[in-house]
Amino acid sequence: MARYSSVKRLGVLGLLLSGTAAHADVTAQQVWENWADQMAIYGEGFTTSGETVSGDTLTIADVKIVMTDDEAIVTSAIGDINLTENGDGTVSITMAESYPITIDLTPEYGDPSAINLTVNQTGMILNVSGDPEAMTYDIAADSYAISVDSLDGEAAEEVTLKDATLAATDLSGQYSVNEDDMTRITSQMSVGAIDLDLLFTEKGGEGVVSANLDIADIAGFGNYAQPLDFELDLDADMPPFDEGLAIDGGYSIGKVSVDFNIDADGEAASGSATVESTELGVSFDYDEFTYTGNAQGIDLSMLVPNELPFPIEAAMARYGFDFQIPLSQGEDGPRDARFALNFTDLAVSNGIWNLLDPGEILPREAMTIALAMNAQVTPFFDLLDPSQQEALMMTDVPGELNSVELTDLTVRGAGAEITGAGAFTFDNSDLESFDGFPRPEGKVDFAINGVNGLVDKLIEMGIIPAEEAMMPRMMMGMFATPVGDDMLTSTIEVNSEGHVLANGQRLR
Repeated sequence: MARYSSVKRLGVLGLLLSGTAAHADVTAQQVWENWADQMAIYGEGFTTSGETVSGDTLTIADVKIVMTDDEAIVTSAIGDINLTENGDGTVSITMAESYPITIDLTPEYGDPSAINLTVNQTGMILNVSGDPEAMTYDIAADSYAISVDSLDGEAAEEVTLKDATLAATDLSGQYSVNEDDMTRITSQMSVGAIDLDLLFTEKGGEGVVSANLDIADIAGFGNYAQPLDFELDLDADMPPFDEGLAIDGGYSIGKVSVDFNIDADGEAASGSATVESTELGVSFDYDEFTYTGNAQGIDLSMLVPNELPFPIEAAMARYGFDFQIPLSQGEDGPRDARFALNFTDLAVSNGIWNLLDPGEILPREAMTIALAMNAQVTPFFDLLDPSQQEALMMTDVPGELNSVELTDLTVRGAGAEITGAGAFTFDNSDLESFDGFPRPEGKVDFAINGVNGLVDKLIEMGIIPAEEAMMPRMMMGMFATPVGDDMLTSTIEVNSEGHVLANGQRLR
């Protein structure tokens, strides 16, 4: 949960740190009060040295934001911010194009270190519209960059910094703040490209660490709601989701390319990777948590000469996940839940295959593993309600499982494939038929192809002794029906009487 608080505070910080020219139907003082209200989440970590008015310009002097935890202090010395009323209902906001950020690290183990950074921004524009209760900020910038200027302390004793720069170009977006019973923040942002360059050399040696990351076509959105009097507390047992705190956001990006080279302390590694596209989404509130993502066109190549005499190469057509977890009892009966994960068409190089199969007995086709299930559950508690935590911890069963639907099961590779689909409902009033587990009713159908051939190849490779292969073959004969050359089907069913059947034959 602390991660989402960190995302929120960094998002607010990034918007505040944008040099700007703005238009609004509000006054400079109202715009500043709106920002100051948002900065209240930092508590005493947000400071200024005062406000002055000269003509139509409101100046906020020496703005500083300090974020702390047990092992780090991050200080952003933003300097003066000027808000100028233009006489036509608009406000222009300006600040320095460059400002420092210092990160002081005090780890529990090891000596203190410090990282000194500089933020540089060019062509930054912020247009504000709306009214004091609902302000909208339109943002654009030619570039926004963060560079590491120097290292101090233990970090400086180990490496010499040559380059560490993160630069974003062609930024645009919108950010709005509304207040009713909550403070509601919505944002959307697009970035043409992001470039990260790293270069370190070994102190007093010839070692080098270098990396380059390029990301194209980034688009993201975020919706955030917090209580009006909310103040960030990373030490809190639980963020105030029971008071309305809610987070919803995501992003999509185009091609990602990364190259790296490490040659230091007698260790060496180099490689490159690309991903054609990526999407991610997350939603977290009092009622449920959802998390989804997928990546397409993944390629990896890496060389570790001291460990392996051949390159590591892998490619995957798609990787994805989809989780939905209900967190409250809700008001309309059973709640939806979901779990899905897939690794589609994973292919590895012959060098990796040869480690497992030097005789080239197995087919070296791409492999796929996919599992997707939908369920309905009935929670007995609101999991994010502090007043229910004691009862939740005391119970053995926090809810009921009502139904499960297997929408996809696919395991494919080495010449074999298993697929399956089916559904079960659960009678929670009958906990005797299955020894304390609610009685299921339903069925799942499987198709099993090429498994006998795979077992033959594993025997030939010496992985499975021939005599030990007899048992799995007999089990397949009991639970599956031949429908073709090394093709089997199986239906596992539990009926209303609690009987377990395989292809109509009763097993229990």
